[in-house]
Amino acid sequence: MKVISWILTFLSVSFISIIIYSQPVDRVGWWKFNDSINVLLPESGYGLPLQLVGTHQSMNGYNQSDRAVKIGVGSHYKLRHQMQANGGGIFVNEYSIQIDFKIEALNMWHCFYQTSIFNNNDGDCFINPTGNIGVGVTGYSAYAVKTNEWYRFVVSVKNGSHYRYYLDGQLINNGNIQSVDGRFALDSLLLMFADEDGEDGSIIVSEIGIWNRALSSSEILSLGGFGHQIGTVPGTQLILVPYLQTPSPTSIYICWHDTLANLTNVEFGESASLGQTVSGTSEIISGNYRWHSVKLTGLQPNTLYYYKAVSGSGQSNIYSFRTLPDSTYKGKLRFILLSDTHNNDTTMAVKVIKSAKQKIQQLYGNDIQNQITAVLHSGDLVVDGSNIKQWTDQYFAVMSPISPYIPFMTITGNHEGENLNYYKYMQYDDVTPYTTAAERFWSLRVANTLIIGLNSNASSFFTLQKIWLDQILSQAQNDSTIDFVYVMSHHFSITELWGEGMTYEKFKVDHVTNDIYPILKKYSKVVQHSYGHTHGYERGTVETLDQNPIGDFRIVCGGGGGGATDRWGAYANNDFSNIHITLDHYFFQIIEIDPDNKTYETKMYSLGNSSRTRESELMDSWYRKLNQTPPADPVTYQPIIESNQITFKSSAYSGSDSLMSVRLQISSNENFTTMITDTIVNWKNIYGVDVSYNPVDLNAGLDLTQLAINSSKLIPGNQYYYRVKYRDHNTKWSAWSNITAFNNLVNVDETSIPLEFKLEQNFPNPFNPATKIRWQSPVAGFNSLKIYDILGNEVATLANEFRPAGQYEVDFDSQLLGKQLSSGVYFYRISIKSLENN
Repeated sequence: MKVISWILTFLSVSFISIIIYSQPVDRVGWWKFNDSINVLLPESGYGLPLQLVGTHQSMNGYNQSDRAVKIGVGSHYKLRHQMQANGGGIFVNEYSIQIDFKIEALNMWHCFYQTSIFNNNDGDCFINPTGNIGVGVTGYSAYAVKTNEWYRFVVSVKNGSHYRYYLDGQLINNGNIQSVDGRFALDSLLLMFADEDGEDGSIIVSEIGIWNRALSSSEILSLGGFGHQIGTVPGTQLILVPYLQTPSPTSIYICWHDTLANLTNVEFGESASLGQTVSGTSEIISGNYRWHSVKLTGLQPNTLYYYKAVSGSGQSNIYSFRTLPDSTYKGKLRFILLSDTHNNDTTMAVKVIKSAKQKIQQLYGNDIQNQITAVLHSGDLVVDGSNIKQWTDQYFAVMSPISPYIPFMTITGNHEGENLNYYKYMQYDDVTPYTTAAERFWSLRVANTLIIGLNSNASSFFTLQKIWLDQILSQAQNDSTIDFVYVMSHHFSITELWGEGMTYEKFKVDHVTNDIYPILKKYSKVVQHSYGHTHGYERGTVETLDQNPIGDFRIVCGGGGGGATDRWGAYANNDFSNIHITLDHYFFQIIEIDPDNKTYETKMYSLGNSSRTRESELMDSWYRKLNQTPPADPVTYQPIIESNQITFKSSAYSGSDSLMSVRLQISSNENFTTMITDTIVNWKNIYGVDVSYNPVDLNAGLDLTQLAINSSKLIPGNQYYYRVKYRDHNTKWSAWSNITAFNNLVNVDETSIPLEFKLEQNFPNPFNPATKIRWQSPVAGFNSLKIYDILGNEVATLANEFRPAGQYEVDFDSQLLGKQLSSGVYFYRISIKSLENN
């Protein structure tokens, strides 16, 4: 038994010492800790000595001839790599790092390196307490390392293109792609095994290498390792369940999973007998997750086709789809809008999809492939884009009730990030304007409608995206065959439910606010910006700046697709004036476009939330009718002036629609160049819930034709001017009303209302050229104060407006009349028409 035990130990040691040294030799730094005098020295010709901060311990490496160091909490190395800026930025954006390591314990954090040269940030690559490698923004490996076993870890980085982790030569994580010159770009110094708040548990290291380029998979495989077989990613795949995407009038992509690579075919035809076959390609996404893709071309527009997928595991059921119509199509277009369906618990996401399918069948018929044009999804398909298992569990499986029949178009959310898994799964090369954009933004023409998908993650593409967006919107504005433009991004500009979201990933929110919206405002064919990120429903309106506007555009948060809802009070809440309706619900939307009548209508169907469930209840709807005339121009009247408020009265709405908003402007001059107030008040402001979880409308009972402001905003005695204009629910504005001048209340003491009517003697009297006239009234009414000459001719009107009960004083200056007054006797008369006496 002793001999057998000794032999097993010997074999084990021999096994883990096998390392392949057929390696890329162009390292710029290489440290093996073998120098008996100074373990911090590099291999000859490979860089500068490491600089120790804190303490470390020299010890045996993977065998007795190899040396290593043990470095623990609070200690690290400063590594001066001497690499020049690359990858298109001012920092090092392309590099590879190799670390041979082992750890002695789990249930704690271990840090590989930190890119901040001052050790004042969180580390940038960890082993988490369960042994998975990565960091939050890049994602973690599904594979977990074990204690007291040696591994060769390599990270290959090309910011803007890829961020990959390898272990013993095998890919363990296609990390989320990082931005050029962002967090994962290297400055002149790299801190090895450093973390600012103690998440740098002891790690034993026998070798560090660094390259000034991103090593390829084959090069990393040639580096070898310590013999671990990472294996395939566990999880159940949806074998031969089709996913349709990127449709056109003459083509479509049909994709599916199959672990086998020996066959990728689609058989199709205009009947269930099929008859035609097209071959495609397949590629490994990660582990054993293989994605098969076939592009069908040469199809007829607006035509129903039958098909089945055929690959190594067999063949799918026979399904059918309809191609997109061409630009002359006059029938109905319908789209399902989704966002933020990601959740580790897919219960609500599945319910949303099944409810949407059921509602479509109820409204239009069971043949959903003939009734729905496409599904539009504005991101956050999975919780972690680097976790390959989640792509099936949280997205493809959830969408499978409709994905074989209706094509999908998506954009990446912050949870997908820029992970390569997303770009491998999505086939958007045909609709991406530039090859350099690498599918990050796209446009899809469907009959009279243009759909645009934007990327609000990848900051390195923001400038190119802005240029393209302006160009394509300009083209659409000048194309008479395009009536509507829908724009999708994942991130919002503002949110009421999730106040913290305004600062979380602020640069992405700022991109939407400061870069995207100024472009959208220029083109009034933009009818809607759809987004997610907030897990709830929010709808509002943004005014267009188009010189020939046809209506404003809606902003709609669709983030109630299945992710845990952002409930009222769970986060900071904001009441924004241009968001009209906010609900903390799960829901889906259906858009219906009528190209023939140039109209669209969108409906939101709610499933409620955990406090109050709903069964696909219609909670909101909106529309656009291009040929409908705007509201008639309103008329303004003298305001009702009281001590604490001023109420501005305008005429009743007149038009083909109904009144949605009133814009009120108050100025100190007739040209409205000095604005006192410029505000829009809407017919509805749903914000919060009551004790029964019913939505609360803060504008309930509001009469938009009688808007009031606090009188303290205006200086007593000054003259002001106001005007209004009306916007209908078709988002079209009237022209401005007439301009009405008024004087603010002067010295009214509401605690001493006069008991009688009184007109006092002017003072001074006689006067030249000015005098004061005072009067009082015990009732509110229309006050008319006029000056007459001795023959009874009207000389001037000093007051001609509604005033509440009170005491008043006005100045009469004859020099301001614009004509010479002769010396003589003049009379003045006050006439008060009380509302109480009609």
